[in-house]
Amino acid sequence: MKSDQPSIQMTRLLPLWLPLLLLTWSSVVMGFQVRLEEILNLKEYDGSLRPQMRQGPTLVNVSFIMDTLLIVDSMQVLEISGDLLQEWEDPNLLFPGSSGGIITSVGLSGTTGSKIQDQIWRPDLTAAHNINPRGSIPHSDFLRITRDGRMSYNQRVHYTIPCIMELYSYPLGVHTCTLKLNSLGYDSSELQPSWYGDTAVEFANLMITHGYELTEVKTSAKTVVTAHKPKRQLRVEMELQAYGGWEVKHTVIPMIATVTTAYFSFFINIRGACVRVILGMMSLMTAAIFHESTYRSVPHASYTMAIEVFTGTCLSFIFIATVESVVVDVLSHLPVKGRRSAPSSHTSFALEVRDEILQPDLTEERVGMRGNVAALWLDRCFRVLYPASFIAFNAVYWVLYN
Repeated sequence: MKSDQPSIQMTRLLPLWLPLLLLTWSSVVMGFQVRLEEILNLKEYDGSLRPQMRQGPTLVNVSFIMDTLLIVDSMQVLEISGDLLQEWEDPNLLFPGSSGGIITSVGLSGTTGSKIQDQIWRPDLTAAHNINPRGSIPHSDFLRITRDGRMSYNQRVHYTIPCIMELYSYPLGVHTCTLKLNSLGYDSSELQPSWYGDTAVEFANLMITHGYELTEVKTSAKTVVTAHKPKRQLRVEMELQAYGGWEVKHTVIPMIATVTTAYFSFFINIRGACVRVILGMMSLMTAAIFHESTYRSVPHASYTMAIEVFTGTCLSFIFIATVESVVVDVLSHLPVKGRRSAPSSHTSFALEVRDEILQPDLTEERVGMRGNVAALWLDRCFRVLYPASFIAFNAVYWVLYN
């Protein structure tokens, strides 16, 4: 019984200790918040003033890590997502000597340290010609401050920019798109952003739209004049190689198949004109369906694209095959009159009547023979010229547009 008395007493005192523990913990947390504001000296800090105002422009080193790249070629739009890293120095945020040896850096995330972040000056880099100006994604940034005043600001960004593509070789070809970053309000005499080294833009783990490959990235910086103010602009030139695998599978191969189907009509007997015409018309309708389904996703352009040349040529070949079947049918029934020598004036009427009775009338035979020969000759010519012309067209097409 004696051993149970201390446990009973602890149980009775627990409701009294619990509020005391909570009060102690809250005081520690509040003390840390006050301590952080004291370390950064935010009471005397003015976030509306950029660092080193009297020494010249504020220098900012910029790096960009691209994660995803979405190409919407039907709208000629590029969507880029990644991490934008900016580094600069702010002498107004040096840690005091008493805490400089204990705390080396302070990290402020967008979720827990947003109130303190709002009090600190940060660069205002944004993408030029941004169609969907979301810029930085809310609560997805991180600010690190070291004890010597070095600032490192990491933003999760999403840009939607126009990319005027040269679609002469569509769906193949190489396109160049440019991402432009510049300050929203500061001119070049106030803010000088620059790329941080030769590898400032990374895309090793990039996820890109199927059918495209990012082959090369070039970085540059130049001064541009906007609204009568010179601004320092950072540029990322991206070279995109288009392969057009989807269009090849769903347009090129079906169109070649329909052209080949129309070619088989040349081997059908010339007396089966109805079958030949039906085969040609079915091939023409099938090619027209593929043609229309392809153009639903093709970007609009005022000039002729490679895909238009290919589908238009295939439709022309199928149309020619259909017309050839009609011409062959007409030739096989063409009424050709054979010439006969005029009767001599010295020949008697009896002999003339006898010749008409005894000699067979070969006009009908000559009509069928000459028409069939012409139709067969035309078929044989098209059996050679049709595939040869189509193969030559494909050879020139793929060499020229690839």
